[in-house]
Amino acid sequence: MRQYSRIATFLLVFIFLFSGLIKLNDPIGTQLKLEEYFDVFSQDFPAMEGFWKFWIPFALPLSILLSSLEIVLGIALWANYRTKQVLWTFLGLLGFFGFLTFYSAYFNKVTDCGCFGETIKLTPWTSFFKDVFLFVLALSLLFTDKVKSFNKNLSPVIISAVISVTLGVYCYFYLPINDGLPYAIGDNIPQNMKSREALRFSYVYKINGKEETLTEMPTDTQAVFVSMQALNEKEARPLITDYRIWVENDTVDYTAESFKGKKLMVIIPNVHHSHLEALKQIGILANEASKKGITVWLLSASSDEEVNAIRHEYQLNFPAMSVDTKVLKTIIRSSPGLWLLNQGTVRGKWSAYHLPSIEDIDQSLLTTD
Repeated sequence: MRQYSRIATFLLVFIFLFSGLIKLNDPIGTQLKLEEYFDVFSQDFPAMEGFWKFWIPFALPLSILLSSLEIVLGIALWANYRTKQVLWTFLGLLGFFGFLTFYSAYFNKVTDCGCFGETIKLTPWTSFFKDVFLFVLALSLLFTDKVKSFNKNLSPVIISAVISVTLGVYCYFYLPINDGLPYAIGDNIPQNMKSREALRFSYVYKINGKEETLTEMPTDTQAVFVSMQALNEKEARPLITDYRIWVENDTVDYTAESFKGKKLMVIIPNVHHSHLEALKQIGILANEASKKGITVWLLSASSDEEVNAIRHEYQLNFPAMSVDTKVLKTIIRSSPGLWLLNQGTVRGKWSAYHLPSIEDIDQSLLTTD
């Protein structure tokens, strides 16, 4: 039992630390996932619509706090701090996560739970069974000698809480430390929009009255086709499927144009949820970039009227285009944010709170893979 307790503790601690760190690396990604859950529940439980919508504005602090709690619980369990109480907290948190993932899986609502951020995608059912496994581990530890551990030293818990919250806040203001999205620095966007490998299929044919599954079409002319199925659809799917830039009533293919030459994109998913004061410095930077032959575009999902209003207010002398809000939030976790492309390859990303100088942009454009 002692050996089992060590293994179970290690698994719980490792998975919670891993999960918490990944989500703190990208707190806005977890925020978006929480908002998706709250929105789904407000629609599916109309009697509690106000309750669920109440939490939407607090999704970001909840993102940081819940992710930090995973770290703190893992450290507390490893340090044997009030083990019994910590294990009951584990059970409560896993029960809550289990409900979310079961609901998503059974009713096919949120197709990616966000348990491990954007780094590792899990299906809702996989996420649910993962939560069940961890719940059983935590429950079983209540029946071992582990619960007799009662370390009163609060220092590791406090230190882990401070570091966790600091990490989440840092990554919110200065972008994720590790960018696991397909628009990261060094990625070539046109390449990420292509299929990663050729599709392979299995074929079901009825031959001599019996159905047979084949990996290639039969040569028997008497074989009767029944069905076919892709074997590697997920592996072959492009990393980017929804990147598109457009201007209403304009026939120019701005998506293709964005891959030509040097482009500095000013990204504002929603003008009402942006640090607009940064546009003063961005406007100056854009003028300097234009003098160096760098084309500057503003990409937003807000209406033309709203975008033109801020362009006029902040004297932004560069054109604006439309892009889906989900795409923009995937490109960069900042609003506004700067995204630098050279021949379709990402050369730089900067948040509204850590804007570059024109020298920084020049240096980024000189970078080669």
